[in-house]
Amino acid sequence: MREIKHIFFDLDHTLWDYDRSAQETLTEIYGQLEMSNTSISVKKFINTFYEVNDKLWMKYNNGLVDREYIKNERFNEIFATSGIDVAKSKMASSYFLSNCSLKPYLMDDALTALNYLSNRYELHIITNGFLDAQNRKLSSSGIDKYFKVMVTSECIDSRKPSPEIFEYSLSLAGASKSDSIMIGDNPRTDIHGAREFGMKTVFYDPSGRKKSLADYTIRSHMELLRLF
Repeated sequence: MREIKHIFFDLDHTLWDYDRSAQETLTEIYGQLEMSNTSISVKKFINTFYEVNDKLWMKYNNGLVDREYIKNERFNEIFATSGIDVAKSKMASSYFLSNCSLKPYLMDDALTALNYLSNRYELHIITNGFLDAQNRKLSSSGIDKYFKVMVTSECIDSRKPSPEIFEYSLSLAGASKSDSIMIGDNPRTDIHGAREFGMKTVFYDPSGRKKSLADYTIRSHMELLRLF
């Protein structure tokens, strides 16, 4: 890809291992709040978190709720749904917000890919996550040094897949559509959004079961070494 000079990554589920980090943090919460004394298992607690969290983030990406709503209501809904004392939800929320983003876990071979790509391209991040949490993830996982620009939905009050966040990110990076490519795991926010804006795209799908209209699809970050 001789014309490519700038690579824009999504962060959660693409580089940073959100699932491992969240599940470890939720298990810690389960133990600290002595939830084994309730009728809910740790597996059910984690599954309920994903159900509620995914629903709220879908609303956030569609502009229906804001950051504070997710922060304040996520564990309230989880605890109410699970029949647990809602008074404990603030403790759970505070612990999750403070600790999950400090986990150092990356997706398999992400570090190898970043080491390779950073010597050949300028790397950036476009994420719908929250600025403070995303900065902690980059720092705790040791990959902050690889990126010139990180744009979050809070920076411009626009969320993927809206074209505004892509336009702003490219402008900040000194990039153009023709010399840029987007890599992400979400068919709608990452791939559809970037394609509609006019960027080339790489769909990261470790499961191999999802569909997208990306220019390229990979199941492993090691495939980036061959692609680029």
